[in-house]
Amino acid sequence: MPDGAVASPAERFGQALLALGFSQYEARCYVGLLAPEPQTGYAVAKSTGVPQPKVYETLRKLVARGAARRLGGEPARFVAVPPEDLLRDLQSSFEERVEHAREISAALQVPAQPAAQEDVARLADRAAVVAAAADALAHATRRVYLSATCEELESLREPVTGCVARGVAVVVLSFGRRPYQVAGAHVFRHASTDGALYRHHQARHLALVADSRETVFGLAADGAAWAGVRTASRPIIAAVKGYIRHDIDLQQVYRDFGPALVSAYGPGLQRLESYRADPPTPADHPLDTTGTA
Repeated sequence: MPDGAVASPAERFGQALLALGFSQYEARCYVGLLAPEPQTGYAVAKSTGVPQPKVYETLRKLVARGAARRLGGEPARFVAVPPEDLLRDLQSSFEERVEHAREISAALQVPAQPAAQEDVARLADRAAVVAAAADALAHATRRVYLSATCEELESLREPVTGCVARGVAVVVLSFGRRPYQVAGAHVFRHASTDGALYRHHQARHLALVADSRETVFGLAADGAAWAGVRTASRPIIAAVKGYIRHDIDLQQVYRDFGPALVSAYGPGLQRLESYRADPPTPADHPLDTTGTA
């Protein structure tokens, strides 16, 4: 078929027969027999381009598999079984073979398979983390969640812009005092830690989820030594996506109720971390006499 030409229904049906196990000659001869009148082997060879030395052998195979019928007379003429009858018979035959295989498989002694191992690629430094994130962004097609410190976001500006240009929904959580903006992206700034001094304030991170099919996570706890992973593991994807979305939700609450939250929990909401201190003594939390925990 010439380049750019649209296949006819007969040509498309012939291709479908190939997928069902017909040979090239069988598919062409069957489609050639779909004519108003029975045809001789010579006529089929002429209309289909199947070499005449091969056409009679092919027609005999079609008859043997129930796809065509041979009519009496001399020379012999052939007619195709209607497509709906052919496809019904093929389906029935296939289902019978599958059921037969299922019955045989029941007697097999199949050893227990080891648990599937998730493919997790380790990323040894910042360059590897940023490169993995850029590659994931380049292949995203639907939605991206991205949380990172401003330096890493700047390194990803071009692939983020490319995502937006392709119509990908991009949601960004930016850490740092400098606002990060890319036209078309939905950007939130992590403002709740402003004005607070944390011992881990030098930490930098990058967390990305692309299309809910893969995630990249990298961390430099000391701000310099990076380590990370890239994986398609569904549990890890769900954890990283939940981490990013929960953080964005908190920033929206902080935007609307910031003064009240600072009043309750201090600058940077640091008192929210009180549960990380030493375990409380019984005197700190007397037993609840109502019986609830």
